Amino acid sequence: MTLETTTIETTVPQEWANQLNQFSLETGRSVKELVQEAIGQYLKTISTSLNPNSKQLEDSLLEQELLILQQKVQSLELLFHQVSKLEAKITSIEKIIIPEVPITSDSTFAQLLTNDSDEDEPDEILTDFLP
Repeated sequence: MTLETTTIETTVPQEWANQLNQFSLETGRSVKELVQEAIGQYLKTISTSLNPNSKQLEDSLLEQELLILQQKVQSLELLFHQVSKLEAKITSIEKIIIPEVPITSDSTFAQLLTNDSDEDEPDEILTDFLP
């Protein structure tokens, strides 16, 4: 099935012709295809703006998309709040479990690992209880 076609002849500014030729080279499509597509998009835009029902439909679709996006933002805000609460809890637990080790500018990693400031553990083995 072939569509009826007609030839339309017109003149355009040289700048437009140069741009069309450049787009043609960049895309690998003919100037004829580019012009046909441009006219098709223009006619679609014009018919949408002239037909009030299609404009209302477009507005309705945009409103629906906006509502969906607002719902997603609200759910993300709730998740962000929950993450903030969890971060605070983890920080509190870390302070209880991992005591703060004083770090100075001359501290080495080994010194930090072998912090002997714990008073509840003896530094040496008591031999009085051995047989």
